[in-house]
This record gives sequence, structure tokens and C-alpha cells, in this order.
Amino acid sequence: MVNQAAKAFEPGAQGNVEDKHLMLDGARGILSGVSTLLLVWDESEIRKVLDICERIIEYLSVVEQVETHEEVATVSSNLQPGMNSLVNHVRARADDLIERNLMEMLNTEVRNTEKVHAVLISSMQMYVSVRSSSKLEGLLDAQRGRNCTQGMLVSSIQELKRILLLTSNSQVDLDELARIKRSLQTVFSCISDSISALQSTVSGARTLEAISSLNKTLTEGRSLIEMLPSTLQPPLLQKLDEIAELTRELELLQSSGKGESKEAEQLKATIAAKLSELDKAIRDAVMYEVVETFQDTNSALKALSAASESGSTDPRREERWERAKEVFEKQAGRMSATGTSVAQSLCSDPKAAWEIKRSADKLGKLTQQTVFAAKVVLMNPDKKQAKEHLNVLKAEWQGEATHLTALVDANTDSVAFADASEKVISDKLTQAEDAFKASNIELGASRVTDASKAAIRLVAVAKAEEENSSDPIFKQNLQSANQELESNLGPLVLSAKGCAQKPGNEMALNQFSKAADSVRKSASQVRGAMTPVKQPPRPPPPTADQLAEAVPEEIGEAPVKKDNPIGYAAHQLTREAFRWEERDNQLVSVAREMARMMKSMGKYTRGEGNELQSKTELINTSRQLAKQAHLVVTLAEKVAKHCTDKRMKRNLEDVLSKIPTISTQLKIVAAVKAASISSGDLERDQEASEMLTINAENLMDSILQVIRATESASIRVPPEKAELCGLKWVNRDRKGQTPKALIN
Repeated sequence: MVNQAAKAFEPGAQGNVEDKHLMLDGARGILSGVSTLLLVWDESEIRKVLDICERIIEYLSVVEQVETHEEVATVSSNLQPGMNSLVNHVRARADDLIERNLMEMLNTEVRNTEKVHAVLISSMQMYVSVRSSSKLEGLLDAQRGRNCTQGMLVSSIQELKRILLLTSNSQVDLDELARIKRSLQTVFSCISDSISALQSTVSGARTLEAISSLNKTLTEGRSLIEMLPSTLQPPLLQKLDEIAELTRELELLQSSGKGESKEAEQLKATIAAKLSELDKAIRDAVMYEVVETFQDTNSALKALSAASESGSTDPRREERWERAKEVFEKQAGRMSATGTSVAQSLCSDPKAAWEIKRSADKLGKLTQQTVFAAKVVLMNPDKKQAKEHLNVLKAEWQGEATHLTALVDANTDSVAFADASEKVISDKLTQAEDAFKASNIELGASRVTDASKAAIRLVAVAKAEEENSSDPIFKQNLQSANQELESNLGPLVLSAKGCAQKPGNEMALNQFSKAADSVRKSASQVRGAMTPVKQPPRPPPPTADQLAEAVPEEIGEAPVKKDNPIGYAAHQLTREAFRWEERDNQLVSVAREMARMMKSMGKYTRGEGNELQSKTELINTSRQLAKQAHLVVTLAEKVAKHCTDKRMKRNLEDVLSKIPTISTQLKIVAAVKAASISSGDLERDQEASEMLTINAENLMDSILQVIRATESASIRVPPEKAELCGLKWVNRDRKGQTPKALIN
């Protein structure tokens, strides 16, 4: 076909429109054929790896039949080649991937597979060792531990299969993190969606949408709150119940045809204000729990190990072991639950949320295995294989606990963490003072220990922030505050010992109070040093009347997402950009212009509006969007260059790295959509519309993330470098403050 058409373009030949179409059709055919060939080859490679996975999973069923050391050696030698082949194939696949997030997910899971495989071999050896003993004590626990590990390895390989299948489909590559984000939608995003829906209800349908959003928020909120300790739940549940009651009132008004009445509008504004209060209360509670839960992750495991290995002549060893087991399971369960809470609330990055949730789940499974192994050691104190297996699991558990702690730290705001740490330290010290005054020495000593652990962890997080910054003044101030806090912990412990040795002694109590005040003051100084420049005060919560008028006329009403996804995505970007003054901030101006152009494209593809008149204008608009996206990257890169916070800088650079690919795809997809509009092929037109919608949503969401990440990074730009960035962030709610105050 191409050769035939090429003759029409030879010197002296007169080509016509039909020849051009023939040439284009032939070129498309060649490209399609090559793409199909590559896709078929790629899928065949994936099938090879999936076949290895299936054969390993099938072979793992023999693990339950292993009863002798010889059989362990046979299973191990038979399994090792397949595992080596699987690991090598998966790593080669990861190296070939362009999508970095999926590459990291594959590498993370294959490392996990290798670790679980090693634990499985150890668990089989322990089981056989116990089985070969005359008393068979602890055999059931050894069997349970082995079977649990076997199940973990099967699950890990199944997860590898799932990720591998994702990498074999280029469209899924682009959408996988969106899927993760939807599955791990945070309660705060639900609250935000509900407030947005309440503020844009201008019809009965919109009121129903707001009610539906509120019900989802109530469900997600209750689920998260119930994961928190019982002591933190009552005030949060009370706020949630108040919102639920107001939502029921709104439903009654809607059902009686009064959903758009003045009474309903006031009710919506009240609910929105209550949601804002709930948002802050949950954030504070989750952060408080993070501080308390992760201040000491290893003591309970050490106590369990010590109880397991205590002398066999001790008559109370089993009683002590049960107590240690209960404490260990409680602490580990709390860590897993708190990690999941962070993933579902404070974590805004879908990939990080996936990693936290996965780590929390793995810690829970390792906890079960560790308890089984510890029980076997308790029942068989002389079994070398049992102790070796327990040591393997202890190392795995400690490693995963450290990993989960690091993930939680990386995805929580350091200043908020310091603020919560200050509250925890102050609360524990107050409880210690009250306990010592009441001569309750045991409780007082326990609370001093808790406060000291919280302070030590605050020091560790502050040191990490110090390493994360390249600002010498910030580093010096934080280092000084840290040293002050560390130096005050020694006198605190000594004064607590004085209270323990002299119960009720007034001088000892006064010395402890002074030491406690010094720790409180130095903890506050660390928190202050972690915010190098005083931030402008948070504006007061909006009143009901202000919320009722919160949607400016130039933003307009939000389209219904399921009916007009492109328009909805453009509206979300417009709303975010409108928070900031355009003057002296070209990034905000460009973002608003991009949202306007995207809205016009959405209208044209739906056959609405008259802003775009032809397919040529549609294609030109997509090209303009690509140019504007390039300008966004250029402007934000200036901020990234001068940002002294390494984590914020890296986050901004990660967001920016996605935009060139997405904007290039937009030009291609828009051209395909333009060609499909008049083709008469409804199926082709529908596919083009879906591709354009996905790409438009990705681009609008990426630009929105750039605005937020750039504004955050601007806070950590030194004052002398701020002018070089050329962006002044003036919040419309804080017009009384100078741009300089907001940047620095």
C-alpha cells in the first residue's frame, strides 16, 4: 500500500488527496503491525515469568509434607533454581520499565519474595527438628509458623504476578497509581470532596451528590477513627455523630423538596464548617498516635525473646512468657493499625500509601510467625534450630518495624510531628508528676520512661530534618536545640530516681518538676527550630455565611464528575489556582489559563460551546497546552533549584518529571480524537474520548500537584534567593500580609 502510494509522489507524477490518504493508511498499518508484533513478543516474555510463578506455587504445596532433614534439603535444592530464575527474570523486567513507580513496586516485591523464601527454609528446619524430638513439645506452633510462612511466600509471588501483568499493558501503566489512589482514598480527600460538593450545590441533583459524598465521608471517617486507641475516639466520634445528624436533616429537607431552600443552604454551610473541624481533629489525633506508637519498637520483642529463652527450671516462665507475648502482640498490632491509619489519612502519595499498607500487613504476619517461633523455643530451650529460626524472624521483624517507621516518618509532616511530640512529652511528664505526688512510684517511673522515649525519638526526627536541609542557619539552630533537649534528659531521669527513693519528699518533687519543665521547654525549642521562619497564622475557620458564598463567580460551578470528567478536572485546577493571587506569580496565571483551555477542549469533544470551532483548533489548543506545561516545568524548576529542603525538592522534581510525557501524549491523543470525530466509527471515537479524558485528568492533576509542591518548596527558599524564583505566593485569604512574609 505504501509502495503504491509512493509512486504518486515520484518526480513528474501528480498525486491527489486519495494518494495521500493511501500513504497515511499504509504508514498506520506498518506502525500498527510493528506495535502488535512487539506487544505479542512482550506478552510472551511475561507469560514465561508467569509460568515460573505458577510452577513455584504448585511446588510449594509439598512443604506441608516435609518431615525429615533429608526432605528439607531435597525441597530446598529443588526450589532454589526456580526462585533464582524468577528473581532474575523479574529484575530484568524491572530494568526495562519506563514507569518508575511500577519498577520500584516490582523491585520491592521481589526483595520481599527472597526474604520470605529464606524464612520458609528456616521454618521447615525448625519444624523437622521439633518433630524429631521425643516429646514433640511445640510441634503445633512450629507447624503453624511453617504454614504461615508458606502462605506469605505464595501471596508474595501472587503479588509479583499482579504487578507483572500491569507492566504488560501500556495503558494500565499510566493508570495503576490512579487505581491505587482510588483504593486508598484518604478520609481527608473525602472531607475535601464533601466540602466542595456542599459549596457547589445549585440543583436537586447536586444536593443528592453532596449527601452521597457526606455518607462516604462518614463511613471512611468512622473506619479510621475506630482504628485509633479508645482514649482518642470519643471526641472524634462526637464530631462525626454531629455531622451525621446534620446530614440526616439535609436528607429530610431534600426529600420534602426543600433541598435548595435558604434553610438547606445554611445547613450545608454548617456541615462544611463541621467537616473542617473534624479534619483538623483527626489529623491531630493520628499524629499524636504516631508519636506514641513508634517511640519504642523493639522493647516488647526483646522481652518476648528473653521470656522464651529463660531457664527451664523457672516455675513461672510460662506465665511470664504469656505476659510478654500479650505486650508484644499489642504493640505490634498498634504499629500495624497506626501505619494503616497514616496510609488512609496523612499520606497523599498513592505509591507511598501502598508501601505503608503493605509494610503494615507484613509486620502483622511476621508478628504471628515470631510468636509461634518464640513458643517453640519456650517449649524446646535446648533446640539449636528453634533458636536460630527465632533469631531469623526477630531480624526480619525488627527490619520491617524499622522500615515501617521510616515510611511513616517520610510521609508525615515533621513540624506537625514535633508539635505532637511536644504534647506527648508534656502530657507524660504531667502524669508522672501527679503519680509521684501520690506516691505511685511505678506509674511515675513508667511515664518518665515514656516521656524520655518520645524525646529521644523527637531528637532522631530532628536530626533527620537537619540532614535533609542544606540551609546552614537552619541546621545550626536545630542542632543547638537538639543538644539542649538531649542534655536535659539525664537530669530528668536522675530527679525521677530521687522521687522513687524518697516517696513524698518535697525537695525531690521540686527537683523533678524543675527538670520536667526544662525538658518541656527544650522540646518546644526543637519544635520551633524545625520551622526556621515564622509562618503566617492560620486564618480563622470560615463562618457559615462565608462558606455559603465560598464559590467565586469566576470559578463557576463544578460540573458533575461522571458526566463531564474533563470539565471537572479543569474546575479542580481552577479552584486550586484561585487560592493564590496572580500578581507576581506567573505559575498561577499559567495554571488558570491551562484549566480554561482544557475546559474548552472538553466542551468541543462533547459538542458543547463555541470557543473551539474546528478540529484544527482542537489540535492547536492541545499544542498550546503542551507549551504551557513546559513553561510550568521551567518556572517550578527555579524553585526546586533553590529549595533548601532536600525532601521537598525531590518531591517537586518527581512531580515535574511526569509532565513532559503527559503533555506530549495529550498532543497525540487530541489529534487522534480530532480524526475520529468525523470518521463515522463510533467505537474508535469512544476509545479516543476515553484516552483524551484519562490524559486530561492526569495533566490537570499533575499541574495541581505542581502548584502545591512549588508553594511548599517556596517556604524553604532562602530570602536572598526568593527574587530569583520570580514567584510570590499571596493567599487570597491572607491579603493583609505581604508577599515576602508568605514566601519566607
